[in-house]
Amino acid sequence: MVNNLVSDIFQQIGDILEIQNENRFKILAYHRAAQIVQTLPTDLEKTYEKDPKKILEIRGIGNDLYLKIVEIIETGKCDMLNRLLKQIPAGVLEMLDLRGVGPKKVKMFYITLGLTTLSQLEKACRNGKIHILPGMGEKTEFGILKAIDDKKRFAERTLMPFALEEAEQIINHMKFNRKIKKIEYGGSLRRRKETVGDVDILIGASAKDAPEIMTHFVKYAHVENVLAQGKTKSSVILNTGIQIDLRVIELKSYGAALHYFTGSKSHNIAIRDRAKKKGLKVNEYGVFKGEKQVAGKTEEEVFKAVGLPFIIPELRKNDGEIEAALKNKLPDSIELKNIKGDLHMHTNASDGTQDLETVVEAAYKNGYKYIAITDHSKTSTITNGLDSKRLLKQFKEIDKLNEKYEDFTILKGSEVDILSDGSLDFSDEILAQMDIFPASVHSGFKSSQAKMTDRIIKAMSNPHVKIIGHPTGRLINRRDPYDVDMDAIIEAAKEYNVALELNAQPLRLDLKDVYLRRAKEKDVKIVIGTDSHHTSQNVYMKYGIYMARRGWLEKKDVLNTRTLKQLLNFWK
Repeated sequence: MVNNLVSDIFQQIGDILEIQNENRFKILAYHRAAQIVQTLPTDLEKTYEKDPKKILEIRGIGNDLYLKIVEIIETGKCDMLNRLLKQIPAGVLEMLDLRGVGPKKVKMFYITLGLTTLSQLEKACRNGKIHILPGMGEKTEFGILKAIDDKKRFAERTLMPFALEEAEQIINHMKFNRKIKKIEYGGSLRRRKETVGDVDILIGASAKDAPEIMTHFVKYAHVENVLAQGKTKSSVILNTGIQIDLRVIELKSYGAALHYFTGSKSHNIAIRDRAKKKGLKVNEYGVFKGEKQVAGKTEEEVFKAVGLPFIIPELRKNDGEIEAALKNKLPDSIELKNIKGDLHMHTNASDGTQDLETVVEAAYKNGYKYIAITDHSKTSTITNGLDSKRLLKQFKEIDKLNEKYEDFTILKGSEVDILSDGSLDFSDEILAQMDIFPASVHSGFKSSQAKMTDRIIKAMSNPHVKIIGHPTGRLINRRDPYDVDMDAIIEAAKEYNVALELNAQPLRLDLKDVYLRRAKEKDVKIVIGTDSHHTSQNVYMKYGIYMARRGWLEKKDVLNTRTLKQLLNFWK
């Protein structure tokens, strides 16, 4: 959505103004606008198409910001940002992308030390020039070096949910060309890998129509740069920085091409090996016996030709799916429609952005049978965590709201911090009044593996704990998981009858597929939660489903596919 672009531009403007020591209220206006736009439940571009003036009705968007939003929608650029970018070296802005480095620190690096590139900042850290600055220290210096290293490792990878948004938008644009008979994205995006590089889009159409289709493609409004425009393949860079590669395939070969450009390299090699044993050849153009094409119009044809049932894209990694298919033991993969409730949701009582009633009403209209309200606990001061008094007050509000609904239940809970010694942030007396809650680690990420593992297992031993939230603590492209023995955690979850959360936030997608599969093998149950902080984030549930499918999970493996009675009886 264009919302992401507008939000990024406003955030960048605010950051540059802060580095330039501009008016504080002006800085806050842009930073607040960035947050507002990021959490909007609707696409600004669609609002603009219906009635541009409706954008002015968004709280926090005045006339000046409105004009810039219109400019970005119409041109994909912002003149003010372009002017500001000329005043600040590009390397200084790169520093803002480092984890834990904000505009105040960047201003100090730039103005006090004259640093203008990441390499200069890295050198200054290694030479001990950073920790002597006001408010800095050796710990800060080490953190910056780690952030620079992470930036190098995570470079040029886009979060799957954001790449998916871009792919779906461009597919909608391409569908206006009636010469297109079929269209789908492939690659690691279709396999739902957590991050992707380029996005592959495959179009089924006649070769004679390909030039017209290519012209339609490169004229997409958000194209920043056309890398190549050929007869059957073109590549562009969007204004969000994502590269899109588009191919036009003859319909007789479309299924073979979609299979070829979806499977991992290892999966495709395994399929080709099976084909050879049957005297066949498989490539992106079809399945051939000698020179004759015997299959390839659909993916189902390709799999059938090599003696296999259809394998869903998420499993095409060559880590057992072919062997399972041969034994008729492929999982009956979970689907979004199986989910009956969300067990991890925040309101503005802590760090969410909407009140309790708004959150509840949106979940009810979404068709859920139950939800859990899980605002942060008191130790999470940065998130305005609730103390016992505020929590119990919220419980009364929930009781009152529950009287309003039939066949829908609001569960009382909290996202309870697991403290450094493994104890929990509320007393057992308070925990006993909760229906359900995730217990999560939000601090001490640099602990040793033994200490972190013992900490989480001790929390699991508390009889009130039913779920461990985002168990590895990772933030994709930003922060590595904390060091924890997940095999030991899975074993303890089995022992204490505790479920592990699959957190569906795009930055988390935690647990990863390999741990989900290990949990399934041990019959440890999973709960998928959106960790939503705004009702627009309810859609994150689908990302959790994608990860669950990558992890071979079925409906029976995920607790919030069950009725409320079945869910609560699991722990009884």
